[in-house]
Amino acid sequence: MADPYTATREEFTNHLTGAEIPADANATFRQYAESHQRLLTALMQHPAMAPNLQQTYMTPANLKNKIYFMWDFVGRTLGHIVQFDPTHNPTRGPKKAIWKDVVSRTVMTKMLLAEDDTSKLETMLEAQYPDQRGRHPEIGDEVLAAARALP
Repeated sequence: MADPYTATREEFTNHLTGAEIPADANATFRQYAESHQRLLTALMQHPAMAPNLQQTYMTPANLKNKIYFMWDFVGRTLGHIVQFDPTHNPTRGPKKAIWKDVVSRTVMTKMLLAEDDTSKLETMLEAQYPDQRGRHPEIGDEVLAAARALP
């Protein structure tokens, strides 16, 4: 794993999205890993994420907007996913509680980005950062398509 104190957010993202999924990966693992890799890439490439990409992961973000927060949320979800043995069914075994969290986070991601016209996401963001009221970037077709493709 990349060092969060020295690696930029872009490097951190590339590390997670570049994690190789073996040919013999479990189908459930593959579905979750690949769809989250695509979404995290789309979020990283979104113009609203640009001011934050060259900062180290642990540096407070230059611009705290809904793209940044979803990048963080999806990245943490993918971080959980890649900790699993890709050849085993993640719904069974000693880490099944972590997998349930992955599934819950996936449902939340899909709801916030693809099924709610982002009003819940914007309300949550504005509660923490009132200066963001009315200053929300568009989600964009690439992010929307990747979010809709989540399991």
